[in-house]
Amino acid sequence: MLRTPEGVTLEVVPSPPVERLTAHSVRNHLTHPGLGSTALLVGQTATEGVIERARAGSINILTENPLQLIHGGTTYTADETPPSEQPRRASRRAWTRWAVERYLLLANEPSKQSVIAEVLGTSQQSVSNAVLKLGPLVTDHGNGVVTTDKSALLEHWLNDYTGPGGQEFGWYSLDTAVQQTTKAVTLANLLHIAPLISGDVAADRIAPWKLPSRGRVYLSGPIDLAGDGFVPAPVDEATLITCVPRDPTLWRLTDNSSSTGADTAPSVLADAAIVYWDILLGGDSDSVEAADRLADHIIGGST
Repeated sequence: MLRTPEGVTLEVVPSPPVERLTAHSVRNHLTHPGLGSTALLVGQTATEGVIERARAGSINILTENPLQLIHGGTTYTADETPPSEQPRRASRRAWTRWAVERYLLLANEPSKQSVIAEVLGTSQQSVSNAVLKLGPLVTDHGNGVVTTDKSALLEHWLNDYTGPGGQEFGWYSLDTAVQQTTKAVTLANLLHIAPLISGDVAADRIAPWKLPSRGRVYLSGPIDLAGDGFVPAPVDEATLITCVPRDPTLWRLTDNSSSTGADTAPSVLADAAIVYWDILLGGDSDSVEAADRLADHIIGGST
């Protein structure tokens, strides 16, 4: 039990402390059977991505350096002034830099900065700045930019990326995850709300490993699936999640799928890096193995 400077009592279940809270360690903690919504993730330090997630209210963390508690989106420090009285400034997301990292992770050969800029819909100067900030993780040969170590770049992106963000909507249906996803994609296409498949269903098409148990679809706008075999549900209990993301680059890097069959239809998948992020942080007990399979696909261990 913790008491805030305002006198509010918080019930928390501390996780085993780690040296550094990263996306991997957070994922491992949240799937621990002894931790739930009251989990307090403890670490000596934390990556910027983990801190941003805590400030957004999706996780609770306690760090030693700097000494701070972030609970319910509110930051508490050793200062006497209650942090809830201080206005919170929205931080600027590095969408372009993260997209450049995803581009380089998915590329099989060097690319000119002008080509990367055109694909991502940004300026060549923005791409150049992103490349400079990545330092030794990438190199710019005469024939283009290429990563020097995909495994290290993937780890860097995972720990730095704060997620697609945006508003999520939970839905429940008795159909399979693939059938639910197909229904949502079909309706979104009819309404010209560009759908992008991620999560279990996309992972199963890119690097099959686990049976899809939940659908996830990114959309360019909200959609009402009530009446199409779905009922609204809390996100943590939903069998399908639709999301209108804040990350504007998701549709710039995609995986076109022409799957056909009884339960599938031609569709557009999120790129493997975004699918990897969603699977790793999805919360299912078998998600780690599926994420590892995707990581092998991205790094080049599988075709």
